[in-house]
Amino acid sequence: MGDQEQNTPPSVEASSMEKTSSNDEPGIKYGGVKAMPFVIGNETFEKLGTMGSFANLAVYLTTVFNMKGVAATTLLNVFNGTTNLAPLLGAYLSDTYFGRYKTLGFASVSSFL
Repeated sequence: MGDQEQNTPPSVEASSMEKTSSNDEPGIKYGGVKAMPFVIGNETFEKLGTMGSFANLAVYLTTVFNMKGVAATTLLNVFNGTTNLAPLLGAYLSDTYFGRYKTLGFASVSSFL
């Protein structure tokens, strides 16, 4: 056993590492689209919930709050526009301050609430 080479498996697979410089330092290779089903599922259910509640919210605003139909529709359209522009703010905060995972987690929790 003294002259035999030991075949120890590498701690990280060679396929997940890329050579990035001349001194053979491993680079970071991101997982690709592993998180994409979660993002698509989250956005799908969020949009279904929001669009499904708009009709009920319009009836609620006109009957309980005695708003005129035009005012209730305007309020709902402003809310819809704000929620559709919110991803731009999230993208800015993600790229500038927090990173993608913290921003995605915060957005998921706030969407749930």
